[in-house]
Amino acid sequence: MSCKKGSEKSEYPIGSNEHTNAWILDSLKRYYYWNEQLPTNPNLGLPPKDFFNSIRNSSDRFSYISIPNDPTTAIPGNRNFGFDYTVVSDQNKAKVIGIVKIVLNDSPASRAGLKRGDYISKINGKIITAANAQVLQTEILNSDHFSLGLAELKNDIWTETRTVELNKSIILDQREISKVIESNGKKIGYLYFLDFNVGLASSLTNAFRNFKSEGISELILDLRYNAGGQVAEAAGLCAMIAKNVSFNNPFITYKGNKNGGIRSESIGTAATFDGTVNFNAVLQQNLGLGRVYILSTAATASASELMINNLKPFIQVILIGEKTRGKDEASFKIFDARSPKQVNWELHPIVYKLFNAQGIGGYSAGISPDIMINEMDNLPLLQLGDTRDPMVKAAIAAITGRAIKTANAMDNVLTKSFQPNRILMDSRALSAQQSIVITHKLR
Repeated sequence: MSCKKGSEKSEYPIGSNEHTNAWILDSLKRYYYWNEQLPTNPNLGLPPKDFFNSIRNSSDRFSYISIPNDPTTAIPGNRNFGFDYTVVSDQNKAKVIGIVKIVLNDSPASRAGLKRGDYISKINGKIITAANAQVLQTEILNSDHFSLGLAELKNDIWTETRTVELNKSIILDQREISKVIESNGKKIGYLYFLDFNVGLASSLTNAFRNFKSEGISELILDLRYNAGGQVAEAAGLCAMIAKNVSFNNPFITYKGNKNGGIRSESIGTAATFDGTVNFNAVLQQNLGLGRVYILSTAATASASELMINNLKPFIQVILIGEKTRGKDEASFKIFDARSPKQVNWELHPIVYKLFNAQGIGGYSAGISPDIMINEMDNLPLLQLGDTRDPMVKAAIAAITGRAIKTANAMDNVLTKSFQPNRILMDSRALSAQQSIVITHKLR
């Protein structure tokens, strides 16, 4: 959703930095969470992005501006190449290696044969080191084309295998991974999806219909790489999971500046504000569960965290993995709706702090897991949903009464010659840092 910005008069020529920045400042004075701390006499002559950053509050970690369809103003990421990876050093700091975490379907990475768990030794022909890991990632973000040198570990020796060439491309929305796992007499649903894009809840009704027909009694929701998105989709998904859900159940409270005030919404209102779902159709797939197991990492952010926090008043939430990113704030898009348009920039400022139906929020430092698991402690990485995956394995163990409290208690399948000790760079975590919870302008 978006809000329209009116046709205020300006003494500055249309198209000038001053005209654009005056519009930005006026918009922020109305909607920005920290509007009362905006500077009184900012430099309107700066380029718009520099101006926005110069007046952004020091507590604001996530607001940004961009011009639609202008990649030079967009926040860069690995998505257009179709993969994310992390760079780790071993316990002796003698070896640094990249590990592929995600490969998107129908992407340059998948077409090149890249897969989750592959090891990267070189980027653009340069050996990855602790000193250049972030620099090489920046090269990727600034490129339309680059190469990856892949390697494998055999008999405690790293050997280069092949080089992969990747070109930037448009990537379509990704399908979920959904399956039913049977363990110790229990039927367990497993569901993984990458983000909370518009239409997600509606697209997942078939998966939940299958869970319901299979008679699952437990659910593992894999949000380990989910950087978030729309409040509406998180609400719709919650409505298919938790027991005793009705349209008018309190779900979310928004706290804004003096102009925005404090507003609350029911789960039905929150789920349907973007018009992509019929709430009664969603409720038909409701599983009526009393608890859910959610997998998380530092890349779990935004609407994923909102879902974790806002499910808690309904059912028990068992979080497995690592502490989440910590995004307890929301934004809506502000654009110039005048005709003709005078300003091309769109604003995505923090407008609200978020709280669940019990008034609980304040997770800006992240949400801590109930069961600590680091998937990097057990290599090679397995395909998402594999029951041997350490995070899935821990969830199944907790469900069946054999809960594993630490990763050290698990069988380590990694050769002793390379044990990850420190994360030097994680492209998915960087993407999560740049995401924002998206909602609508409250009436």
